[in-house]
Amino acid sequence: MNVKRNASPSIAGLLVSTSTTLIALIMLLPIAALIYESIASHFVSVPELDTTFSDLADSVLSHYIFNSLSIVSGTLLFACLFAIAPAWWCAHYEFTGRKVLQWLMIFPLAIPAYISAYIYTDALDYAGPIQSSLRQVFAWQSPQDYWFFDIRSHWGASLMLGLALYPYIFLLLRNTFENRSQNLTQAAQIMGATPRKIFWTIHLPLARPSLAIGCTLVAMESLADYGTVQLFAISTLTTAIYDSWLVYGSLASAAKISCLTLLFVITLVALEKNSRKKQQHFDSRGGKACPKEKASNIKSAFIWFICGGIVCLGFFIPLLTLVSYCFDYWRENMNEVILTHSQSTFLLAATAALVATLLAILFNSQQRFIPSTKNQFKLTLSSLGYAIPGTVLAIGILIPLGQLDLWTNQFITSLGFEKVGLIFSGTSFALILAFVIRFSAISNGSIQAAYKTMPPNLDAASTMLKASKFKTFTKIHFPIMRPAVITAFLLVFIECVKELPASLLLRPFDFETLATYVYQFASDEQLEHAASGALLIIVVSLVPILLLSRSQKMH
Repeated sequence: MNVKRNASPSIAGLLVSTSTTLIALIMLLPIAALIYESIASHFVSVPELDTTFSDLADSVLSHYIFNSLSIVSGTLLFACLFAIAPAWWCAHYEFTGRKVLQWLMIFPLAIPAYISAYIYTDALDYAGPIQSSLRQVFAWQSPQDYWFFDIRSHWGASLMLGLALYPYIFLLLRNTFENRSQNLTQAAQIMGATPRKIFWTIHLPLARPSLAIGCTLVAMESLADYGTVQLFAISTLTTAIYDSWLVYGSLASAAKISCLTLLFVITLVALEKNSRKKQQHFDSRGGKACPKEKASNIKSAFIWFICGGIVCLGFFIPLLTLVSYCFDYWRENMNEVILTHSQSTFLLAATAALVATLLAILFNSQQRFIPSTKNQFKLTLSSLGYAIPGTVLAIGILIPLGQLDLWTNQFITSLGFEKVGLIFSGTSFALILAFVIRFSAISNGSIQAAYKTMPPNLDAASTMLKASKFKTFTKIHFPIMRPAVITAFLLVFIECVKELPASLLLRPFDFETLATYVYQFASDEQLEHAASGALLIIVVSLVPILLLSRSQKMH
């Protein structure tokens, strides 16, 4: 009996260790598949059969790279412009409605950039209501009579992405500015420094690591964007991946461009890691936090005017426009199609969120009970997917799943049965796998944060009482981390609902998610007919934003 009792945990531990290793390798499989396909296609494939990548490299690939870098740079410029000053004002000044404004500044995260892009394009185009009204008032006859901002441009796309993504920088900077040291400020004031000079020479440099992390997130999201740049007919690396596979039918070319995009992502992450290593040189902890300065009525009005304008542009104008679309096109928006796509989307997202949350619990629990470099490495591997753009991840998943479908059908036909078709790459399985790999980092972060709040003596007490690891988890760990589990599920769920690039490439035939349904109408310049779907995405997306606001302790 004693032998069985001692052997059982080791067998269970071996099973868990083997399972987590296999899962971590599966999550790494898309990257390995991309690299293999890129290399193998160069040596194995017949050049005459597929010259897509060489043709692109000789003609437009450099243009795609330039456009991608241009969009990323422009987005960073607008995001910093919208985020840095408001973050400082909300952290430095005390004024009427400050807490409300801090919440409102995060709301634009709920609106996908391609939705805002369509709405502003419709309003600002030559035939739109704004330019039409100006021509009528000033009696202008043609575009040569006046100048107007061209929304369908690199700057227009960067503006739309900047409005949608600046909250990443705002949140991180506001939190850093809140915890700035009073001692440094007082020392600078004694030396006669002006408030403006104190900000530029002390507080902003201290916040540089947070700014670097926020800019990295914004750069990665803008690099991965597909809907906005496609709507504005701007060819980037992301659109090149999409076209290589769906237009030219070249999976090898899509894999090579995906590897190039992945190289950009790795470079961004490496730069961010390098900035984080330097954080110790700029850490101001230990000093007393600065009290907020009372803002005058004029300054309060100015802050509200600037920040309110940003929130209106990024959130309220698109939201109210969608509401008006719903009323004007009520019959088109209230139909069974929206209900069907909503149900299928929510079921798909719930399945992926459940799997991602369970895997996060498994990986983090293993590291909690058996802390080791190996288990930490597996936990890190399971979180790599979030750094991979959705389009790149989709191609990385199509390669092994397509081969698996081929082997499966060959095996079935060898047994004398008919082919079963695409049971892996042509079904919802591919989408769920993509969602789990891409968003496991979110669930891992939530569960890991919960475990860090649990003191180690809880486990020690449980061990002294001779409780098993399973009982320790079910009776102690899980009840404590239950809110974190719910948060992880919700965050992954909403990200799955919003995901567009991977869904466009991996969705089964005659299957739409809410994101792809809305985007199809937007790309056809008929977003009015899918406004209710866009509103549903926005309302659902507000849930994690509110949770994120609470976690940032907006006091």
